[in-house]
Amino acid sequence: MNAVSGFDVVIVGGGLIGSLSALSLADAGLRVLVLEKAVPGAEASSAAAGILAAQSESKVDNGLFALAIESRERYVALSAMLRERTGLDVGYRRCGVVDVAETDAALGELERAFAFQRAHGQRFERVDAGALRELEPKLAGSLAGGVYFADDGQVDPPSLFVAVAQAAERAGVTFRSGTTVRSVRVEQGVAVGVEVEDGFIAAGHVVVAAGAWSALVQGAQLAAGTVKPARGQIVELSLRSPPLDRIVFGRGGYVVPRSDGRVLCGSTLEFVGFQKDVTVSGVAKILAMATALVPALADAKISRMWSNFRPFSPDGAALVGDAGVRGLTLATGHHRSGILFAPATAERVRQHIVEGKVERAEPWAPSRLA
Repeated sequence: MNAVSGFDVVIVGGGLIGSLSALSLADAGLRVLVLEKAVPGAEASSAAAGILAAQSESKVDNGLFALAIESRERYVALSAMLRERTGLDVGYRRCGVVDVAETDAALGELERAFAFQRAHGQRFERVDAGALRELEPKLAGSLAGGVYFADDGQVDPPSLFVAVAQAAERAGVTFRSGTTVRSVRVEQGVAVGVEVEDGFIAAGHVVVAAGAWSALVQGAQLAAGTVKPARGQIVELSLRSPPLDRIVFGRGGYVVPRSDGRVLCGSTLEFVGFQKDVTVSGVAKILAMATALVPALADAKISRMWSNFRPFSPDGAALVGDAGVRGLTLATGHHRSGILFAPATAERVRQHIVEGKVERAEPWAPSRLA
């Protein structure tokens, strides 16, 4: 291959964010090519736990809270649209999340941390030890209580990605796997396409959505280390029926019940480069946390263990929008909230490319790190 043209947009990265952005752009009438170095969706998108923790992971009003709520609510229409277009169930459930505390003092601190959410019109409920047992009888009896977020929920990431990819292909998106993007070509201050191993692909716009690998793409306007890999390990357990109805956050991790009896327990946070290992120490910490929260899990079968890399930015917030070069958009750095923020990110990518909307004052704007 020498030079290829004919695409309005080339997206570097075929994970959930890249693929959902491609679907949004194709629905707007654009010709979109998605390039992935491996199998699309094989990295963090399919390895995540799929927690839509817009409230339960927001203890600080840092400007991203409204976007988190918006993105969580977009899942209602997104899951329905994907079912209509593909016939696939993405596992969307507004199951609720409980953030538990071991002492009354810790419970009070939790409640105060979340108090700002009421000003945003969001609901949550403090539950004492007795009410917590009524919600989830199999939680450890030593817990003092928790804060319950009825509107948070979950999706099944592998199912979600398959549905998004199918919908995108049916909308006309072209996926090309096994393609390593060497660089974004910039000519006279304008991104005009990407250099790949065997040639050049021209496009009217380039989107870098390569997750933890984004800063390795030359010309992406990301300084070294701006987006770096944060390894997370997860252990999947299986029982005849789920021991919980709701997702539970505790000190050091979370437990996510699936309706078919699977239970996902995670996760570690490790800066070890691109060492994609599952370690004894990581698994031991996860299992100790999970069985301390839900003692019944000690009798569960370990069905799978895996790790993958989350894209971590210097301030922990995503980089979405104008990269500072005309024709170049970033959609990366979401860390552990990539699944949650995917719908809102895809909408911001569409707005930037289709409507020319540029947000430089928002907390997710790449210009904040310039």
